[in-house]
Amino acid sequence: MLSLIIPTYNCIDYLDETLESVISRPWEDVELILVDDGSDDGTAEKLALCRDALKDNTKILICEHRGVSYARNTGIEASSGEWIAFMDCDDVLKDVFFERALPLLDDETDLYIFSFERVEFSRKEGSLDLVEYVTPMTVGNRRYKTVGEFADQYIRTRNLLVFSACNKFYRRSLLNKYGIRFREDMFFGEDRMFNFDYLRHCGSIMTSQLCMFRYMRRKADSMSRKVFPDYYNTIIMLHEAKVNCFTELSKETTEEEKAVFSKKSLAAEIKRMEENKKNKR
Repeated sequence: MLSLIIPTYNCIDYLDETLESVISRPWEDVELILVDDGSDDGTAEKLALCRDALKDNTKILICEHRGVSYARNTGIEASSGEWIAFMDCDDVLKDVFFERALPLLDDETDLYIFSFERVEFSRKEGSLDLVEYVTPMTVGNRRYKTVGEFADQYIRTRNLLVFSACNKFYRRSLLNKYGIRFREDMFFGEDRMFNFDYLRHCGSIMTSQLCMFRYMRRKADSMSRKVFPDYYNTIIMLHEAKVNCFTELSKETTEEEKAVFSKKSLAAEIKRMEENKKNKR
């Protein structure tokens, strides 16, 4: 069984669309866990009202506001599935995803990475209408027999969608065996650290062109304009964690390839810093 964990926080305007995309599908082998993170816009109350309409294998947990990492960790503790997946409360599950994804699960693979769509909205000039722009975020169909093989490919291409936690299936037994949880003291980048921690304990990994969900960037500048405590030090920490993770796991890449990977990765992080500074002006 798969446990799908959806943290909710002040998402009452989008909650119906998200839940409909999930519960409208056949999902006898899916456990839905909704964890409200102390919403104050009526989201928690709406979840309580729709409890009877949800299927039997649904858990609704109401918490005080402590952040998405705490909500996800709470969901992991409450889960009973062999596999764990996450989705954000304003995203939309793709049609027939469960029907296509669940048959892929086997006893040998420890991590499944799926494709998704990034959806952004822009207002037409002189109009109130919003235009939807869809960017496919795609990985190929491939099985990596070892995490070292996966690390080799990532160092060489850097395009295997490792940052998000919401396009993956994780083996719950590994999360519990090694105490892998989201870091609740991080203000951003917690998905990346979770994945870096998990990859260190993986065996076989599968990537799939199968599209899991539509990642809805409804407020395009919401993240870029936030001011995070200790922003720059966190960026450097994330860079170092990524480089250490993949260079240590890699078995076939050369020292030269690893050095190029580290430099390009740092350059990308510096560019992200500069873009963030511009957006705050």
